[in-house]
Amino acid sequence: MTSKILARSINEFFEVQQLSDQTILKPNRKIKMKILDEGLMQTAICRSNVGRIDEKELKLEYRGHNVRDLANNYSFSDVVYLLITGKLNAEESEEFLDMLHNNYLSAIKHIEKLTPIIFGTTPTDFLAIAVLSSQGKWLSDRSVKIKDERLIITASILAAIAAAIAIYVQKDVISEPVFKTFFDTKHRFFASFLATCFGQQCDDVAEEMLNKFLILHAEHGLNCSTATVRAVASSGADPFNAVAAGICAFSGPLHGGASEEVGLMIDDIHGNSKNISTFIDELVERKQRLMGFGHRIYKQPDPRASYMSDILVKQKEKFDVISSYVNISQGLASEVSKRPYFSQRGLYPNPDLFNGLLLRRAGFTSHMNTALLCFSRAAGWLAHYYDSIDSKAPILRPQELYL
Repeated sequence: MTSKILARSINEFFEVQQLSDQTILKPNRKIKMKILDEGLMQTAICRSNVGRIDEKELKLEYRGHNVRDLANNYSFSDVVYLLITGKLNAEESEEFLDMLHNNYLSAIKHIEKLTPIIFGTTPTDFLAIAVLSSQGKWLSDRSVKIKDERLIITASILAAIAAAIAIYVQKDVISEPVFKTFFDTKHRFFASFLATCFGQQCDDVAEEMLNKFLILHAEHGLNCSTATVRAVASSGADPFNAVAAGICAFSGPLHGGASEEVGLMIDDIHGNSKNISTFIDELVERKQRLMGFGHRIYKQPDPRASYMSDILVKQKEKFDVISSYVNISQGLASEVSKRPYFSQRGLYPNPDLFNGLLLRRAGFTSHMNTALLCFSRAAGWLAHYYDSIDSKAPILRPQELYL
């Protein structure tokens, strides 16, 4: 049977298109067949212009804009506005920032009522619950023009996630109710967010590093969590449910949870004064994975990791207060670069090796890394949600190969 199929023209089974350096195969729906692609590594389930990963040029773009330029010259609110609307417009994104700021104050009051359920939940559990609970509040408060609906929903979801993070952090930091430490700093949402997290105003560097962190991780193509969001969107479910599903997918240790694992690894090396070379030797001997290295897409240095590594070197003075942690991350990168074992396997630093340092400089401990990545990635999830809705994508229905 196999030889008979191979003898037939591929054009009987697929519409073949050549796009740049890629061959695109679109299945002929009239022929009964299944394509086995475990992990969907070579299967495109949609057309999209939200983000572009160029693994050859080592570039990541959001709506055609290089992420390095965005991180250098824009705020996270600008980037969210870009992802949702496709436009970089300072005046309009300023209005969105006001919207986000106002929603945050409202979300704090609403989500603080969920505080009793924090104990016994992980940060991402609490985030998903907070987003779902905000759905009902948004529906009851709904009084906006339809043209603003997407931005209002985006602000509502991001505010809910931020409020949930602040409340979760506060349970370990201070005993005061969250309202009493809220600093209503107009047009400085991140200053207000950090103040509610830690009960005091944070310095400008903390705000700057949080902003860069959020921009660098806001979108990264159709990874596991984004594919989950698009799958939920294809069913017609609302964006609150879609983002909650994305959070659940992202929390896994093989996805967004990896950043937290790297942070805990660095904490372990730091707390126990471990020798980095010996630490790596022991992992290799036990055939265990060294967290913070390697990526499903990039077999060369990840552009986001390179950007953060550059910051740590060129703006070293901004990280003096956490220099011992920075030294460990840089030491790991340096030691790995000397070993053919890693380069031969295409294992280079990924963002998780460095992103926890930006968060630590902003004041957060490692166990909040995944939750803060969800805050960032929610912007990309919502962009893909609306992209799916606009494309009128059919409900996702993959096949299984029954054996």
